[in-house]
Amino acid sequence: MKISKQILKKKRGVSPYLSWILLMAFVVAISAFMYSFMTDYTKDTTTDIKKQVYDTDECRSLSLNIKTACISSQTLNITLQNTGYIRIEGIDYRLYDANNIPLHTNRTNSSMNPNRIKPYSINLGVSDVGLVEVIPVIRKDNIEIICSEKKAQKEVLACS
Repeated sequence: MKISKQILKKKRGVSPYLSWILLMAFVVAISAFMYSFMTDYTKDTTTDIKKQVYDTDECRSLSLNIKTACISSQTLNITLQNTGYIRIEGIDYRLYDANNIPLHTNRTNSSMNPNRIKPYSINLGVSDVGLVEVIPVIRKDNIEIICSEKKAQKEVLACS
C-alpha cells in the first residue's frame, strides 16, 4: 500500500506543474497573436495617415491644365500641361457623355515633369464623349496619392 500511495502522490505533484506549463504556453500564444495584430494595425494606420497628410500637402503644389481635347474615330487626343512644381506619375481619365453620364475610366502610368506640355492619344472604344476629366496621380515615399481636388475638365470636340 505504501508504494501505491507514493505513486499517487507523485502523479498529483505533476498535475500542478503541467497546468502551469499549459497556462504559460497559452499566455505566450495569445501575446504573440496580439503583438502581430497590433504591429500590422499600427503600420496600416500610419500609412493611411501619411496618405492623408501627403494628399493635402503634396497636392497643393500641383496644377494640371487641359490645353486641347478632341476625339477622332474612337481615339481621344488630349494635350495636358503640368503647371505645378511636382512631377506627375500617372493620370486618371474619366469620360462622360453629353448628359454627364460616366462612360469610361482609364489610367496611364506615364510621367510628366513640371512645366511641361505632353500630348496623349488613348484608344477608347467609344465615340460619344462629351466631357473629359483628368485627375493627376503622384508618388511620395512609395505611396500613391490621387489628387482628386486638382482635377481638370474640358469639353471634348470632334477633331478637325
